[in-house]
Amino acid sequence: MAASGPAQSPPLFLRRADESLSHVEDALNLVAALAIFFLMFVGVAQIIGRTVFDFAIYGYIDWIEQASSLFAFLGIAYAQRLGSHIGMDLTMSWRPSARWRIELFGVVMAIAIVTVLVYASFFNFLRAWQIGDSTMDIRLPTWPAKLMVPLALAMLWLRLALQICGYVRMIAQPGAEPVAVPKLITLESQVQDEIADVLGREQRR
Repeated sequence: MAASGPAQSPPLFLRRADESLSHVEDALNLVAALAIFFLMFVGVAQIIGRTVFDFAIYGYIDWIEQASSLFAFLGIAYAQRLGSHIGMDLTMSWRPSARWRIELFGVVMAIAIVTVLVYASFFNFLRAWQIGDSTMDIRLPTWPAKLMVPLALAMLWLRLALQICGYVRMIAQPGAEPVAVPKLITLESQVQDEIADVLGREQRR
């Protein structure tokens, strides 16, 4: 990234907003990870119980279905912050200024879609709450799981909004220090990382 002078310090509000939102995202991602860890043990207990002791966990399928919203959605804003969602980067050899503009366009499109999803998922939760929707087997209320979806998407909306601010700032100030946006990986840096990884494996042999 070409810069005519030293990197400009980011606005204080942008850095603080990024740090505050990151703490919440880290906590939600930890909950998602713990949910996966817990469900793994529950699954093992279910298999051992059925095969060895002829015992099954009451409402196992219903509990798994409802808990899936935890690990499926709570980490989505965390992944967006790190830029770790699966994607294809066709702009790796482009200039950073052009890539910032493409990234901004993608985030603007994403926040428009997420806005619709937050609205629709919230009314899906509200409907489940009002009619007392429950699972088929043990009549487990579905509204807590359905509430997780708009909450997680709202966190993603906030992250996308913050990234829009970050991308606009990077476009206006190309030499500034990137804040609230994923790090751009250039073709050269990717090749260097791959070479370092290969050399590291060779040295360990």
